[in-house]
Amino acid sequence: MIIEEFAFTNSTGLDLPSRLYYKDEIGKRGVLFSHGLFSSKDGYKITNMAEDIVNAGYTLMTFDFTFSGESPGDIADISILQEVDDLLRGVEVFKKKGIEKIHLLGSSMGGVVSILAASRGNTLFESLILIATPVYLTGLLREGAVQEKGNDMVSISGVDVKKSFIHELKNLDIAAAAEKITAPVLIIHGMLDNIVSIENFEVLKGLLKGPFEPVLIADGDHNLTGESHLSIIRERINNWLGKFTV
Repeated sequence: MIIEEFAFTNSTGLDLPSRLYYKDEIGKRGVLFSHGLFSSKDGYKITNMAEDIVNAGYTLMTFDFTFSGESPGDIADISILQEVDDLLRGVEVFKKKGIEKIHLLGSSMGGVVSILAASRGNTLFESLILIATPVYLTGLLREGAVQEKGNDMVSISGVDVKKSFIHELKNLDIAAAAEKITAPVLIIHGMLDNIVSIENFEVLKGLLKGPFEPVLIADGDHNLTGESHLSIIRERINNWLGKFTV
């Protein structure tokens, strides 16, 4: 497997560190990954799935969202809307590299970003693959998860961000965006997820207008990084992607 490091420029002029995984050469089918909140392109889940996706006949592209991972700037300035813009720019970069058929793969908040991006350009994508994806973002602001820091700052799960991020989360309508999705969707969720409740999985199924395939992992938590969890995810994603190579 070939791993190629590069960067592309976001809408504010910052370079976002990116990575391509492919077999021998970049093909025409691709998977574009969006990482979760406070994660990165180097997350355990995606780096452990990369070779399986490549072996399924796809080029995989991952990147760090603005202010995340190795991207420049301060994580305190994080914005989901900026991440949606990052993803759509990533789509254009992927297409310029020769990818004609793109599948969006998002984990947790990366799934939210994928939904929002797809709702703007639904016909751009062959399918969406959503892992542990919330519909109700205010559920992430549960008691104990957010602490006041003063000076217009709060701490979310130990990470200091501006209060504007909280306002942004409250104003995003993920349900309305999901209702615009007509592309096929694979939905994967852990039944023991105590961060993004199983209710989100059930609601998402009812919102989608196109075909979807639900996958529940009985002993799965939010991270889904146990070897048994990853084995299920690999198998279901590979089976899903295989449907589009016929």
